[in-house]
Amino acid sequence: MNEKATEIMSVYKALQTQRAPWESWWDDLREYVLPRRVSTEEEKSLPYQDSLEHITDTTAIEACQRLASGHISYITPSHDVWFKWSAPDDEGGDEAEAWYNACSEVALRELSISNFYTEIHECFLDRVALGTGSLFTGTNAEGKLQFKNIPCGSFACAENADGQVDTYMREFSLSPHQARTMFGEKALGERAIEIIRSAKSPYTPSLRFIHLVRPRTQRLRNKRGAKHMPYESIYLSLDDCHIVEEGGYREFPYLVTRFLKWGQGPYGLAPGRLVFPAIKQVQFLNRILDTLGEIAAFPRILELANQIGEVDLRAGGRTVITPEAAAMNLPREWATQGRYDIGLERLKSKQEAIRNAYFLPMLELWQHRQGNMTATEVMARENERVLMFSPSFTLFVSDLYSMMERIFALLFRLGRFSSPPKAVLRADRDGGIVVREPRVVYQSKIALVLRRLQNDGMDRSLSRLASMIQMAPDLIDHVDWDYCFRQSSRVDGAPEQMLRPLREVQQMRADRVAQMSPPAEAAETDPYAALNPLLSEFTTPQ
Repeated sequence: MNEKATEIMSVYKALQTQRAPWESWWDDLREYVLPRRVSTEEEKSLPYQDSLEHITDTTAIEACQRLASGHISYITPSHDVWFKWSAPDDEGGDEAEAWYNACSEVALRELSISNFYTEIHECFLDRVALGTGSLFTGTNAEGKLQFKNIPCGSFACAENADGQVDTYMREFSLSPHQARTMFGEKALGERAIEIIRSAKSPYTPSLRFIHLVRPRTQRLRNKRGAKHMPYESIYLSLDDCHIVEEGGYREFPYLVTRFLKWGQGPYGLAPGRLVFPAIKQVQFLNRILDTLGEIAAFPRILELANQIGEVDLRAGGRTVITPEAAAMNLPREWATQGRYDIGLERLKSKQEAIRNAYFLPMLELWQHRQGNMTATEVMARENERVLMFSPSFTLFVSDLYSMMERIFALLFRLGRFSSPPKAVLRADRDGGIVVREPRVVYQSKIALVLRRLQNDGMDRSLSRLASMIQMAPDLIDHVDWDYCFRQSSRVDGAPEQMLRPLREVQQMRADRVAQMSPPAEAAETDPYAALNPLLSEFTTPQ
């Protein structure tokens, strides 16, 4: 083992130690909330029968599935525009804004033909059930975006001083065939090669590896190549502690998303952990109610010793008893006075607590209207319930930033976007010219509800202006109507093709002014003639 491999193993053990306190909680939550995942390294095609035998109530399982599906429907819907890239500032003007918006439309098409929505759903299941989900973002051999869900428990990570995950170590297994294809036989260590050559089944995962991604401490910024990229990538074989591949990434490739932050660690708090006693209690209460139901259907019978085998419990059955048994009122039902109604009431209260913890009332609000609510009442209820979910959504937006940055960079390098205008270019610290990173504006249902609260301020201001403008007409000069309309259209998710470029709008206005101007011989009497050259210079594209 060389010095670097030794150092990587020490990092691996340190991150494992930091992760260890969470593992028991993840095991408990898998057992009761996500039984389909019984392995931390890989997901089985079918759950083990033993993992389901103790489950008598599926409220938590169904709530987890619905909230994970709700993430897809209301945060990253595959059938709708759920994000747009926007200019990072106002320096580039509307030209920069239009280019970034067009790039986001290309990105949405690329996501729709990739495996993003399949893998992000698996990531959301881990985020909801276990509190922490992870997703790898890359490209395949055909130059298309490719994603891979990394099961919670098979990776360890650490944050930088800003609270962003920048160190990531993933544990995984490969079959001999996969290892040879991925790394090449010459890159593997002696023990791994021996396993490959002696393997009876080359398609059974039997080789163990770790993948480490972390910030590169020493690099030359003005040089190209994987060894000078901001993040170093190292694959190490655990079978013989041998480094099989060293490379790099320009952007951090792993998304780590937490449902809620817990303390200062990099892992998240699952909603099921807050109501875990209720999740276990509903299993017990269901068993009790099942027992009471069986007793009601098949009551306990008290009978004399000499009546064994003589009592006929069939429908319409007849049992002949002696005068002695009749005097003692035997046979008769015995110990069947359990209160099924009280148990059912307790069960419903526990189930309701679980449903609330997984925000199911918020999801049900969008599925159907109850009663004859007005649009204003619906909006008020949406605002109230979504605000309760907003801490988790806000954290997701923060965690997702690194992935959105990588998707933008990958598609740009693949040539999927049109040529960038000068308005989006800037000089980097090394003297090169680069495209400025966009700002992400989320357009999903939850994001729009949250943004609605911000847009309400503009609507209220314009309503107030409408009532005041009769007394003070000059107040209208305070409002940039072009900005209000274009911004509200983009916030509402309108396609960028709907809006003409601002320069074109200004040119159309200038043309109308020119058509309405008097003939040239009368231009001297036009009080606005001196403004025409300035207007023409302002509206001419640069």
